[in-house]
Amino acid sequence: MSYHDYYHVFNDHIGECIEIRCYDGNVHRGYIERCDEENVYLRPLGNEKEDFGGHGTYFFGFGLGIAAIALATIAAFSFSPFFFW
Repeated sequence: MSYHDYYHVFNDHIGECIEIRCYDGNVHRGYIERCDEENVYLRPLGNEKEDFGGHGTYFFGFGLGIAAIALATIAAFSFSPFFFW
């Protein structure tokens, strides 16, 4: 799937839980806040501590906990309503 396809899928599922696996092995879990043509922006789940570091990841805001993950670095993703369990 190309990053253009990711853009349309993520825009259709804003607000849903997602798990993203990147080519470098990083796994990111959170709610989709928004998506532009280069990045998907995730809000981490609840009190779960996420490591949003790694290639293709950028922080925005101070203490907001929202991370941008470059669409070109995504290897796979899955939607799930059960991440909070």
